[in-house]
Amino acid sequence: MFLQLLVAMLRTTPVVEVRATATTAKAAIEVCREDAFELLILDLKLPDANGLDVLRAAVAARPAIECIVLSSAAGEFACPQELLPNLRFVIDKTQAYEQLQDAIAEIARTRGIATPADTDAAAVLRPRELDVFRLIGQGMSTAEISSRLGIAKNTVETHRKSIAGKLGAKGAELVRRATIHNQISLPD
Repeated sequence: MFLQLLVAMLRTTPVVEVRATATTAKAAIEVCREDAFELLILDLKLPDANGLDVLRAAVAARPAIECIVLSSAAGEFACPQELLPNLRFVIDKTQAYEQLQDAIAEIARTRGIATPADTDAAAVLRPRELDVFRLIGQGMSTAEISSRLGIAKNTVETHRKSIAGKLGAKGAELVRRATIHNQISLPD
């Protein structure tokens, strides 16, 4: 079930293409030998072996591969010295969704790939979403935006969720980006 949720989340991440999944170390090692992946997202606890065996096989097939480890014991994980160059992040499964998105965005940035966080809001938002985004950047609440634009609070929330999805930011990060957008945008 965790794998299905993870794959569904990754498919919404524009800089990631899910090319294969595996539920056992044996299957994962076979996939790593057959396909040249750039990024491996790996659970350490697999039913037939330790996930590090998969990482070793992946590194043998592709020495430059990067790996994100997901673990329910992330704080206790100690990476073997020979695999450290390939390990980018270790993420606790309980925080996988948000931290995995951040980790993937960081890897994309180091490779020079534009992420939603780097995308110009004006290029991806519809006009009404851009209005809401600008007002978020002015520190307005949902009720204030609703009043200012003459639309229902639920409509503002719907726009806010759409904006968050398109820009890959939510909460305080969305407000921060909206504020920066307002500071660097030319007046209409």
